[in-house]
Amino acid sequence: MDAAIGILAALFASAIVIGMTVRALRAPRGQRLRAAFGPLMGAGETYQELHTGQRGLQDSVIESIAEQEQRPSRTDADDR
Repeated sequence: MDAAIGILAALFASAIVIGMTVRALRAPRGQRLRAAFGPLMGAGETYQELHTGQRGLQDSVIESIAEQEQRPSRTDADDR
């Protein structure tokens, strides 16, 4: 039974490595690391959100952009 669990864990890890490699090879040059590690970073951020109960970085950035679009900044009136 322990051997079966070890084999399944190795298959899972190899599937993740193969998937990351394929994503990196298909991504445009200059964005390969982001494409390869993006899903892992997203999973880590989701884990952090669930563990701490706080919003993640992506949600915070989206909210701050939405707030900036609603409120004009002081420099918007200076363009006249």
